[in-house]
Amino acid sequence: MVALCAESGYLSVSVADVSTRAGVSSKTFYEIFADKEDCLLAAYRSSAAHLLANVEPVAEQGDWRVAAGAALDRLLRAVRDEPAAARLLLVEALAGGGRVRAERDRTLEVFEQRAQQFLDSAQRDGKMLDLPASAVIGAVRSIASRELRTHGEDRLPAIGEDLLAWLESYGVAVGSRRWSTGPHSRLPAAAARRLVSKRQIIVPGRLPRGRHSLPAGVVARSQRTRIIHGTADVMASKGYAEATVSDIVAAAAISREVFYAHFSNKQDAFLAAQQYVTQHILEACTAAYFSGSTWPERVWSCLEALIGLLVSNPELAHLRLVECYAAGPAAIEQTEQLKRAARIFLQEGFNTIPGQSSVPPLATDAIAGAVFEVLYAHIAHGELDQLPRRLPQLTYIAIAPFLGPKRAIAAIERIRERVIAGPSR
Repeated sequence: MVALCAESGYLSVSVADVSTRAGVSSKTFYEIFADKEDCLLAAYRSSAAHLLANVEPVAEQGDWRVAAGAALDRLLRAVRDEPAAARLLLVEALAGGGRVRAERDRTLEVFEQRAQQFLDSAQRDGKMLDLPASAVIGAVRSIASRELRTHGEDRLPAIGEDLLAWLESYGVAVGSRRWSTGPHSRLPAAAARRLVSKRQIIVPGRLPRGRHSLPAGVVARSQRTRIIHGTADVMASKGYAEATVSDIVAAAAISREVFYAHFSNKQDAFLAAQQYVTQHILEACTAAYFSGSTWPERVWSCLEALIGLLVSNPELAHLRLVECYAAGPAAIEQTEQLKRAARIFLQEGFNTIPGQSSVPPLATDAIAGAVFEVLYAHIAHGELDQLPRRLPQLTYIAIAPFLGPKRAIAAIERIRERVIAGPSR
């Protein structure tokens, strides 16, 4: 299972493939595992135990940079040396069903708790780190996954120092309140609901029956858009692996002939739906970004638009950021393209750095990975309604390395206070 997932992706693997590679009969396979996902679950547990062993940083060893650097080095070298197991752990497991996702959640929860304990105790030169453990895990997972998908795992050990420099940019004086996980890193529920306006992507209505005078382009656009929304509805309810063209046809209320006039198969429709959502995201985020007068305000507005779009369109959000990992390499690559686009909004940060700074170019990759990990978790767990409250925290993760935590917090607090106060009367 590990080898085949690395070669062709979990979606393409069959029980017969695993049995043949293992040199056993399918009968023997089913004596050991209930089904393909049961085998993936066992492979995930084995890979996690192997790759995550001995990578936990221990702040009591002294300087946090030494402890974290050693842990990162061990992890990145393990990924380099065992790329098949790492790919299953970091990429292919996301394509699994409920049992594998639950196991991933449990593994990440334990790892996040240990990472947070380290952050809480980590000190160096009178400073401690002020960022949530989920941000660290999301950054490392995103960067490692990208290198694995492009067969660049040999480059991973060399980025350890840049990752440490990014972490160090969140340093605050020992004894300071840890803002990033404190109450001010969240919006009050009432303010969050008021802030995220409805950004519903409208599904076109059914076309008139019988003869009509609508232009052919209008008809085709309406059909295509309804198929895209139908695809999102089916993916949210059944998942990519279990969804069929018949399900999409029923959800879109069109005929099979109409479906195949626009798309060649289920994956074709899925990829088109991804592009459709991406277009709306980029248009909304770009317009919001350039509406701000300062860079922190622009980043806040950009994230606000993104969150508003996701919250208002849960099925499309699920397709775009969760189910994409089950739809094959092309769908995953589209997700990477969205992350690359997100990094564009962070580039201005390098122009705001006061004086000489050691913030590495890798910071934009790390920040994008951290933010998207939070988005993924809320969508995958059905907690989209809680996502708007994390807007201050996500903005802090994005801008603190460039402005420094103190300036970043001051800027976010000013925006937060205005949001809580509400529109002026």
